[in-house]
Amino acid sequence: MPIFFAFSDESGKYKKERTDKFISKNPFYCRSAVLLEAEDWISLQEKFHSLKKDLLDVDYQQEVKWSYIWSLFKHFQKKEGVPQNKPYFSLRQHSLDSLVEFIRRVLQLLNECPSCRVALTLTFNERDKTEPLETKRVLKLHMSRILETIEGEMRKTPGSVGVLFLNREEPAIERRLKEAISEIHKEGPQPQYPHIKDSLDFEYFSQSFGSQLADYYAGVFNGCCRLYAQSIDLFRHQVWPKVFKKGDEALGCGIVEIPESQKNREILKGILEKVFASEEKDYKISLDAKLRTGK
Repeated sequence: MPIFFAFSDESGKYKKERTDKFISKNPFYCRSAVLLEAEDWISLQEKFHSLKKDLLDVDYQQEVKWSYIWSLFKHFQKKEGVPQNKPYFSLRQHSLDSLVEFIRRVLQLLNECPSCRVALTLTFNERDKTEPLETKRVLKLHMSRILETIEGEMRKTPGSVGVLFLNREEPAIERRLKEAISEIHKEGPQPQYPHIKDSLDFEYFSQSFGSQLADYYAGVFNGCCRLYAQSIDLFRHQVWPKVFKKGDEALGCGIVEIPESQKNREILKGILEKVFASEEKDYKISLDAKLRTGK
């Protein structure tokens, strides 16, 4: 019986009532779900830890999150020391480019994995695009879409079963996630997702391979929608090939706006068109060079 693991994480924040300052800092709330067969998970995590050791020479317990790169960038930009209490303190000696390259190499491993597929969901935080919905409602819509996508993929492989793992969040968000998924499973025909284990599993070990994978996909997608050069490069070459699609179409399948809206889908389509508008343009811009030039 084929067993699949799905790992999900968020990037950005969402609030029902959103100030201009909040929206400026968090224009999007994104979630990712990366799906792969258990056998591939075993071999890939070994390669992941080897890459971490070979490229960064850090212990496997040192988490390398997508957001750490940008936190370090801000410290370096301000020419200030990295506080010892920060979880990325031990990464301060590494160049930003080497950290981005590590994530690129990890995502390329997944790009080359036949069983790997990725689902991405996004909420626009601008008030004219998303009405003031309760946080639990928004989380429920994200997770419903992710569960539907995973279930659809499971049906393609007879006898398969999937297990969903969520990254740990702040207590309030984690509680709402639990409530949202509980409500999802209680609604509609039972079992609603017969190929997905009816349980809720949080990744209590933040350094886990699957946890960091989901973090990378969510972070890159968020940055890509904000048209950040490094994120665009990673999205186009490492992420896009693994996104769920119907034919060649990803929107409405592997990439979905939440709540679903034709108006917002057109806006998301426009963002993706900008991302792919100039195939010959080199988006692989050095973060370290950006620090040196200040541009």
